[in-house]
Amino acid sequence: MNYKAEIKRELNQTLLRIEQEGPYREDYQVRMLKENQIPGILKMRGQGIDEKTFYEYEISGKISLKNRFQKKKITAEEMKLFLEQVLNAISGVTCHLLNVNCLLMDPEYIFWETDQYYFCYVPQCEDDIWVSFHKLMDSFVQWTDYQDIPSVQMAFLLHKETMEENYSLKKIMDKMIQMEEETKDGKGQEEAESMQECEENTQCESSSVFDVADQDWITNQEMGNKIMRETDNMWTPVRRFLQKHKKPKWGDWDGLYIDEEDF
Repeated sequence: MNYKAEIKRELNQTLLRIEQEGPYREDYQVRMLKENQIPGILKMRGQGIDEKTFYEYEISGKISLKNRFQKKKITAEEMKLFLEQVLNAISGVTCHLLNVNCLLMDPEYIFWETDQYYFCYVPQCEDDIWVSFHKLMDSFVQWTDYQDIPSVQMAFLLHKETMEENYSLKKIMDKMIQMEEETKDGKGQEEAESMQECEENTQCESSSVFDVADQDWITNQEMGNKIMRETDNMWTPVRRFLQKHKKPKWGDWDGLYIDEEDF
């Protein structure tokens, strides 16, 4: 269902106001949200005016996800924290017999305050959350710190996995944790030391060959996938970087050095 959204700034509070066509209904979803405080879900109040429905959410002191990461780069740690809190919000909504597709995954309407993300639950909105979440990952790729290898890896993982049919956020989280553990076990440290040595010597050479056609999943997806065609500009600097800095296979980052000029 389509909706309109606007920010209302009043004397003592700031509100997000969402408008939907059709008369207001005080159904079980509204009552459930009024009577329960679900972690990570913004408190909501609704009303009907002239055959239209309005939902209001207090967002005083909060910043939107979009504004937060347009001002600074998103890191692997931030991505992991965000996914953890998305899973918590979905769990809370499900436990209260609410529809997860009513959670907005638009970065303009996800909010942050003091280490906590807050989500809007909009009754009868029902956008496909799995499609919406993948679109959100497009934004994550754009916000990624390309000077930080773990962040690049994490962004690739999230975007690639959410392109799969019937993907699981829980399984993606498990892969993120595994990637983080492997980095802590020493692989990431070796890469960091290698990068530091390259910076100190201002030289970094690679003798391996990177087969773009066979091993670069971004290129493969782009050949026949509409989603990747639509996000071509987003991936162009990444592909250029990977082609310039050759490596044996996806996931093997040894000897990788990122130069600011690449982006």
